[in-house]
Amino acid sequence: MKKLFIQFYLLLFVCFLVMAMLVGLVYKFTAERAGRESMDDLMKSSLYLMRSELREIPPRDWNKTIDNLDLNLSFKLHIEPMSKYQLDAPTMRRLRAGGIVALDDEYTFLQHIPRSHYVLAVGPIPYLFFLHEMRILDIVLLAFIGISLALPVFIWMRPHWKDMLRLESAAQRFGQGHLDERIHFDNASSLYRLGVAFNQMADNINTLVVSKKQLIDGIAHELRTPLVRLRYRLEMSDNLSESEATALNRDIGQLESLIEELLTYARLDRPKVDLHLQSLDLAAWLSERLEDIRTVHPEFTIELDTPQRQNLGVADTRLMERVLDNLVNNALRYADRRLRVGLWFDGNTACLQVEDDGPGIPQAERERVFEPFVRLDPSRDRATGGCGLGLAIVHSVAQAFGGFVAIDASPLGGASVRFCWPVDLPLSPPRAV
Repeated sequence: MKKLFIQFYLLLFVCFLVMAMLVGLVYKFTAERAGRESMDDLMKSSLYLMRSELREIPPRDWNKTIDNLDLNLSFKLHIEPMSKYQLDAPTMRRLRAGGIVALDDEYTFLQHIPRSHYVLAVGPIPYLFFLHEMRILDIVLLAFIGISLALPVFIWMRPHWKDMLRLESAAQRFGQGHLDERIHFDNASSLYRLGVAFNQMADNINTLVVSKKQLIDGIAHELRTPLVRLRYRLEMSDNLSESEATALNRDIGQLESLIEELLTYARLDRPKVDLHLQSLDLAAWLSERLEDIRTVHPEFTIELDTPQRQNLGVADTRLMERVLDNLVNNALRYADRRLRVGLWFDGNTACLQVEDDGPGIPQAERERVFEPFVRLDPSRDRATGGCGLGLAIVHSVAQAFGGFVAIDASPLGGASVRFCWPVDLPLSPPRAV
């Protein structure tokens, strides 16, 4: 807002300055020119008077004679030797030729007396002194007017300034996920129509977000209902072989997992995610979770590399469990025999890293795998299982935490996925039971 005020003020001041300069030029070529012509006439008249009065008087008595004359003038007339004045060559030539020379510093005019080495000096002249004072006054007045212009500009801009600050604050809060944020200006405000447009935009976006959530929840509900019935009928059926029943149960489990992943991704794909942050020992939590994973997957060698000391950090345990499960399951899906899970701290940042000894991820594809439903062909496709939302969910959780997730090559030969987040986040208030 300060930038807008400065720009508008400078524009107004420059316009005023140009106008003042134009007026000054008009004055210079009219009033000052007329004054100069009047002074030339006065000098010529004075010179004619001196010639007639001093024609028969010796030069040494000229000043005494002028002093005795009753001329009733507001300035002095006196005769001086030409050598008294140190003038440059062009000015001296003009003076000898009979021209009138102005000495601005002394507010005096000079004219050569013909057939002599003397000049007629007229001054100091109050008019010239007045012109000099007027120039200084013009500069002071111009500066005063320039400064005083800031006051009406500020008075005019202040209500607009306040309304724009309100609009900026509302837009920031809306962008941070407060979708119920609205702004209301007075009808007299110049930003009234902009506020109405902002509220309409906010209403439309909020409607789209709500409708999207309702659509996903509705689809999930409609899919879960026949899946429950299908699983029930499968359990009650005696006509299926054990292999067929196992295959059907696996397919149903994948559909249920897809629904759960879709719901999780939809909850995270919002401007503001509700986090339930709490302090916990991350190393102990990770060790406990990996024990459960080792029990389920005994065919893999899963290594754990964590600090030996207690390491407290802040995280949402529900989302962290989803991050760990997705990273480990993604690594198990493509690993040959070995996984390595590591945890370390760098200042106020914690990093969870999962490595595998599988085929790895090409460098050109390492950003694209965080997009939903992306599978890399041919090493990572539908035959390996999964629905293509695991890493997209991990990426969304990292954004919700204010962290990041990155993929590199692992010393084990496969991919290394690193999930980092700040561990000094403010704790969530306790929830009512």
